[in-house]
Amino acid sequence: MAVENAIKVTYIYSACIITETPDLKVLHDPWFTEGVYDGSWFHFPKVDDPLALIGDVDAIYISHIHPDHYDPEFLKAYFARYGEKEILIADHNPNHLVGKMRGDGLSATIVKDHWRKGDTEIQIIPQDTGSDSNIDSAIVLKWQGEHRTHCVVNANDVIFNARMRDRLKAAAGNIDILLCGYTGAGPFPQTYFDVEDPGLVPAAEAKKERFFDRYRTLTNYMQATVNIPFAGKYLLGGALTPLNAYRGVADPVEVLAFDSKAVVLADQGGSIDTEHFKPSAQRTEAYDSDAINQRIGEIRNAEMDYERLMSADEIHQLPLKRLLFMANRNAHARSECTTDYYFCIHLPSNEYAVVNANQSAQPRVSYCADKAQLPEPRSELYVDPRYLFGLLTHIYHWNNAEVGSQYQTRRVPEAHNRRAQKYLNFFTL
Repeated sequence: MAVENAIKVTYIYSACIITETPDLKVLHDPWFTEGVYDGSWFHFPKVDDPLALIGDVDAIYISHIHPDHYDPEFLKAYFARYGEKEILIADHNPNHLVGKMRGDGLSATIVKDHWRKGDTEIQIIPQDTGSDSNIDSAIVLKWQGEHRTHCVVNANDVIFNARMRDRLKAAAGNIDILLCGYTGAGPFPQTYFDVEDPGLVPAAEAKKERFFDRYRTLTNYMQATVNIPFAGKYLLGGALTPLNAYRGVADPVEVLAFDSKAVVLADQGGSIDTEHFKPSAQRTEAYDSDAINQRIGEIRNAEMDYERLMSADEIHQLPLKRLLFMANRNAHARSECTTDYYFCIHLPSNEYAVVNANQSAQPRVSYCADKAQLPEPRSELYVDPRYLFGLLTHIYHWNNAEVGSQYQTRRVPEAHNRRAQKYLNFFTL
């Protein structure tokens, strides 16, 4: 039955929701394929039959290219069941998602200004920091009711600076329901410390608090009637399962302790609308640790994609040094880093390939066998050689590898250089 006199939000899993107005039903960011991020990310709790649970919709919004938001395998299965739907995406330049979709045999509608159907208006706000690495977006949905304009904002994974907050608030106006991030996936701190390092647990707790602060800053600024913390729900599988306890990823119900406006909708169908603001089903208790551990046991023996790509016996055949030279020239031409910062990549020969991300430096690769002689500031990268081959040849992507916790990093000193880190996005053929 179509919703009346409101916008209805239904929560499915992670970043997947359905928004429904009297004119239009939109599916957001469906991810249901196990083992994304090159084999590392798995679902908890599992959704047994997402096709039946979601049902037929009018359009699909994909916020960005990350595989827990853009799942081409599921989209094709969905279209096979319900017919092809219009896919709405942001107007980025360059638009990495368009190219990826084209390669996957899918097409998209780039929403440059407003997209309308009946009394429903959609505006997609691309993240814009002046970097070629911009991929995220937020969506504003408005429905013009008899007495007022109803508004739902899905902020997705956008990291908001003041300019982006202003743009989103200007587009939205008065917000009824705000869906936004409350925690951080990513590789830190679980891939930056040894498991035995006493600094690992405090770093994980500090990370949770930083993301709670981001949540507070955004929700305090947007002043929605209801805030829904969502997305970033996953477990690491295969050889990475021991890292799950150290990711610094919060359960969204932790937000309830400090945000009186927060509602955590129940998995697989909890809903709320902009007229009554009464959730049909919600979750107020954290997930059971025994259930989490049982799920970890189920995914403990999963293979990573690179393990299926080639056997460990074939590593000696890989032309890694030649590929490193070529990839470095490509990354150097796109570098946004204006200071010296070195990436030191550990090789099977037990030496390090050293490159400087500084756009003013000469694009060269040097080699160092003595760790004590490595330059600073630096990031030491420890990558399975098979995976490194895939990253350098663009079978895999460095950003997915990072988010998927697929390699270990040791920073000297520990300070993060965001501009230098973006260099890796282009460190490929």
